[in-house]
Amino acid sequence: MTAVRQMLSKGMLTSAGVAVAIGVTLTSLPGWCITYSGSAQLATGDYIFSDRTTSFALYNGVTLSAGPLRVSAGIPVLYQSTPWVSYSAVGMIPSGGGEGSQVGGRKHGSKISLPDTVRYDEIAVGDPTLLAGVEVWRQGKVLPALHLTAGLKAPLADVESGFGTGEWDYGVGLSLARSWGTTLLFTDVTYWVLGDLDDLELLDPVAYSIALGYPLASGRYSLLFSLSGYSRIFAGVDPPVQAGFAVSHFLDSGASLSANINVGLTESAPDFAFSLGWQVGL
Repeated sequence: MTAVRQMLSKGMLTSAGVAVAIGVTLTSLPGWCITYSGSAQLATGDYIFSDRTTSFALYNGVTLSAGPLRVSAGIPVLYQSTPWVSYSAVGMIPSGGGEGSQVGGRKHGSKISLPDTVRYDEIAVGDPTLLAGVEVWRQGKVLPALHLTAGLKAPLADVESGFGTGEWDYGVGLSLARSWGTTLLFTDVTYWVLGDLDDLELLDPVAYSIALGYPLASGRYSLLFSLSGYSRIFAGVDPPVQAGFAVSHFLDSGASLSANINVGLTESAPDFAFSLGWQVGL
């Protein structure tokens, strides 16, 4: 179960410098351990716009754990081909960047034409985020394992370029995990409070995911099938839903490698996303 949980980690992270400082402090105490994790993701889609947006994100962060407590922190470096998609606590949202008023006035099902961005080429640091979780109880004969979680995103990234929303986001949630033999079922629900953009009001969504995991080769490999999304954020825009497939390989050293493919099922999700991830104990 631990192997597949690593695949489900959302990497909700805050400043890498702060994270390492916390890690140095806590790992000096008995029982604390620290793990470095990273991922590289490529996503593309036209969302609700007439032009396609291609995004690349490089995430780096650390996870601190002791007994039932886990704290993850880090920050992404982002590239986008247009400024029309913003990164928020719930992921990529088609906010329109500095043209959010057009998103708010969109007619359902129509495509929005925004200013030509053929010369747009931006790389920047995204918003730092933080996630904390605690295991309330472990799986029993009947009841699943239960974790309570909380997340926070700080507004440091540029809004006009689409690298952030310019507001604080925070959320609370819970996750359940249950195994039947080698089959593992995970569910996660989080309520997020999103800060509004200057010219676009955001609804506060419920993010969710459900996943089935199958360890293979005595736990050295794992397969994961998932469905994820969140409730409506913009009026007149269908909420995003994605289907995913992932495979992970766990090394004798305790490190792991993973590859993940997601396909968007609604208009506000990227059409396609591919990511590679890695995790190493420090």
